[in-house]
Amino acid sequence: ALNSPNSVTPNAGSGPSGNYMGRDFRAAYVPGTQLTGAGQMVGLLQFDGYYTNDIATYEALAGLPNVPLENVYVDNFNGTPGPNNLEVCLDIEMVISMAPGVSKIIVYEAGPFGFPDDVLNVMANDNRARQLSASWGWGGGPSPTTDQILQQMIAQGQTFFHSSGDADAFPPGTMDDPLLGFAPGDSPYAIQVGGTTLTTSGPEAAWVSEKVWNWGGGMGSSGGISGFYTIPSWQKGIDMTPSQGSAIFRNVPDVALTADNVFVVADNGTNYTDIGGTSAASPLWAG
Repeated sequence: ALNSPNSVTPNAGSGPSGNYMGRDFRAAYVPGTQLTGAGQMVGLLQFDGYYTNDIATYEALAGLPNVPLENVYVDNFNGTPGPNNLEVCLDIEMVISMAPGVSKIIVYEAGPFGFPDDVLNVMANDNRARQLSASWGWGGGPSPTTDQILQQMIAQGQTFFHSSGDADAFPPGTMDDPLLGFAPGDSPYAIQVGGTTLTTSGPEAAWVSEKVWNWGGGMGSSGGISGFYTIPSWQKGIDMTPSQGSAIFRNVPDVALTADNVFVVADNGTNYTDIGGTSAASPLWAG
C-alpha cells in the first residue's frame, strides 16, 4: 500500500475526501447482486500483524457488519503489529467491503521474518478458504516449490490472487530476474491482479470509467512479459499487438481492479486517505 505523492482531487466515493470505501466497490462492480460471500471464507497471506480495533472502526464507518477474523500464526510469529500493519488492515478491509457477508477471514501471519513458502504451505494444507490473496512479493524469481504449492491449491479448488506490484511495467525478462523480479509475480498458477483508477457517479453509485493506475515517478500498476513461463491457455488466441503483449510468453496481469483513492483505517486508529496500490486490488478480487 502506498500513500499518494500528490494532493488528489476529491473523488466520488463515500469515504473521507471522496475516497472509496465500503459499499462503493460493490456498487461500482457488482450492482444489484444478492451475493455477499455468505458461506465462504477468504484467506490472506501476511508478513505483519494488525490491530483488531482498526477493522471494527472501518466496519462502523462504512456501515458494514463485523466479520469474524481468525489469526493463524506461522514461523513463530506472535501477531504483534509492526510498521506494515496498514497493509494487513487494507487487505482485510477490502475483502469485507466486497464480501460483507463472508463467514470468516483467515489471516495467515508470518511476521517480517517469515518464509513465504511456509505461509503458502499452511494455506494450502489448511484447505479451508476457497479464495486466497497476497499483496506481498518477495525476491528470487520463479520457484518450483512455490509453483508446486500453488498447483496444490488449484487441485483443491482454491483460487490464489496476487497483486502484480506497484513499480510500473517490467522491462522484458526482468520479471524473472532474481534481483529485479519478485515471486510469485508471473506464476501462471496465481491470478495476477493489476490496478486501476476508478471513477464513479457518486458515493455508493455506478461505475463511470476506469484507467490504468499510474501516479508517475515509478509508481503505478506493474506488469509485463515473463521470460520464463510460456503463454497460458487463457491468453492464447488474443491479438496482443495493441497491448504490446506476447503471443509466446505469459503476460501479466490477468485482471485488475481499484488501486487508487482508497480509504483505510490502520496504525491503531489512524485514518488514511488516498491510499493506492495493487495491494487493494487483489483482496477486492478475492472478496
